Amino acid sequence: MRKEMKKLLSVLLTTAMTAGMLTGCGASNTAKDSGSASASTDGQKSATASSDGGTTTIDTSKHVDLTMYLIGDRSADFDEVYRKINEILEEKLNCSLNVEFLSWGEHSTKYSLLFSSQEDFDLIFTASSWCHYEQTVALGGFAPLSEEFIQTYAPDIWDVVPEMAWDQAKIDGQIYMVPNYANEFGQDVMAVRGDLMQKYGFDKISSWDELIAFYKACAADGIYASQGGPWYQYFQTKGYTTTGGAPKGGELVLYNTQNPDNLEFTYIAEWDGFRDYCLKMKELADAGCWSSDVLNSSDERQTGLLTGRTAGMIWNLGSCMTYAKQANADHPDWNVTIIDPIASQPKKVNSYINNGVAINVNSKNKERAMMVLNEFYTNPDVYDLAMLGIEGKHWEAVGDDQYKVIDESGYGVSNNCNWGWNNAKIQRTEYIENRTALDDTYDALKAAFESNIKADHAYDGFNFDSTNVSTQFAAVEAALGNYYDPLVNGLVDDVDKSIEEMKTALESAGIQAVLDEMKSQAAEYVAQKQAN
Repeated sequence: MRKEMKKLLSVLLTTAMTAGMLTGCGASNTAKDSGSASASTDGQKSATASSDGGTTTIDTSKHVDLTMYLIGDRSADFDEVYRKINEILEEKLNCSLNVEFLSWGEHSTKYSLLFSSQEDFDLIFTASSWCHYEQTVALGGFAPLSEEFIQTYAPDIWDVVPEMAWDQAKIDGQIYMVPNYANEFGQDVMAVRGDLMQKYGFDKISSWDELIAFYKACAADGIYASQGGPWYQYFQTKGYTTTGGAPKGGELVLYNTQNPDNLEFTYIAEWDGFRDYCLKMKELADAGCWSSDVLNSSDERQTGLLTGRTAGMIWNLGSCMTYAKQANADHPDWNVTIIDPIASQPKKVNSYINNGVAINVNSKNKERAMMVLNEFYTNPDVYDLAMLGIEGKHWEAVGDDQYKVIDESGYGVSNNCNWGWNNAKIQRTEYIENRTALDDTYDALKAAFESNIKADHAYDGFNFDSTNVSTQFAAVEAALGNYYDPLVNGLVDDVDKSIEEMKTALESAGIQAVLDEMKSQAAEYVAQKQAN
C-alpha cells in the first residue's frame, strides 16, 4: 500500500511541477529559486530521479552557499575532506557547503540558541532525546518535511529509509528529520586501559559490581576511572532506558525496556534506585574516582582516555573502538580494550531517529539543502568521503564494500558526525589485515550483542511531544540544572537533601503536568499501535 501511494503521489507531483508549481513545505523557496534562475546565464539544471522511475528536472542554475551544523570537534583534515565533497556538490548541484561544529561540551546549551537567535543556516544534525529533536520541534525550529517534498528533492533517500523510520520521525503526524538507516545498539560500553586491569587483577569487567571494584582500584592508585559517574550503566543494569523526548535527554523519566508488559514510567526523583545510585556515586566521588571539577570541564568524552588522565571512557561500541585504537596507536603499552559492564543484559536496538538531519525552518534554500542531504546519504563517493576521509590518504578500498585504514590520525573513521546519514546499504565494512586482540574483542562483543537482542517494547518507538506543556518543560529543564548533574556525579554534600530539593524545584516548575501529558500521549500511542 505504501509503495502504491508513493507512486500515486509521484505522478501527481510530476503533473503539478509541469504546471510550474510545487506543493509542500518548500513551495515558497521553489518559486524563489525559479525566479532567480530566469536571470541566470549558465542555465545549469539538475535531473533528479523520481520514485516512480522517471525524472524530475529541478532548476539549480542559481549558485547557493549552504551551512550545516554537526556535533563534536573538527578533525585536522576535515576541511580538506569537505573541499573534495564540495567539488562534487558544485558539479552536481551548483552549491557549496560550509560546516560548523557544536562541541560535545557546548551543544546542550548552544543548540537552541541557533534557533532563538534565528542564525542563518540550513542543515543540522539532530537525534531523538539526546540531541534536541523533540525540543526543537516544539520550539518550531525545524522545517516540516512532507512526503512530496522528500520524494522530489531526495528520492533516493525516500527509497532507502524504511517506513518504520519515517513513522518514528513523526511528531503529531508530521516528519521533521531525515532518520539514519542503520541498526545501532542503544547500549554504552567502556574503552578501558588493559594494562591497568591487569595491574589491579581484573581478567574481565562484565558486571556492575566488577565495574565499581575497578573504579575503586583506580582511585586507590591515584588515577581517575572515568570523566564522571556511570549513570547509564546503572539504570541499564536495572532493565531501564531513557524515554524519548523526556526532560534531560530522556533521563528524567525511564521505563523498563526489558519487560514489554510493563507500561509504567519511572520518574527518577521518586525512584529508590536513583537514591541508591547517587549514594554510591558520592562514595566514588569522595574516593577520587573522577575529578571534583568534572562539572566545569569542557573535555570531550574521549579526552581523558587519550591523554591518560582517566583509565577509561564511556560511549557506544563503535566510538569506544575508534578511540581505543587511537589510544593504542599512541600508547601501545596501555593495551586499551573494550568491556561491557552489563554483559548479561539483552541489548536494545536504537530507533532510527537516534541519528538524523533536519532542515532549519528559516533556511532560504530548503530544496537545495534536501538535495545535498540526498548526496550525503546515497552518493557512494560523498558517503565514503564523509565517513572515511580521502581515499589513498586516509583509507583504501578493498573490493566493492570494504575499506582498509591507512592513517586515521587526521580524520578518523566515522569520527566526524556522519551518523546522521548512516546508510547500511552502501556503508563499507573494515578489512583488517593484521588483527589485534582489540579487533577480536570488538568482534566478539558485536556478535554477542547481535545474538542477544531484547524483545520489542511499545515505548521503544515512543517520543514525547512537549508542545502542550512547553512552558513547564522549559522550567523543568532549567530547574534540573542546579541539581541533576551534581547528583549523578556524586558531587553533593547530602544526597537525600539534594534529591528532596530537586523534587521540590521540579514540582514548582510543573513536572506533574509534564508527566500527565506524557502518560496521556503514551497511552494514545500504544492504543494506535495495537489498533494497527
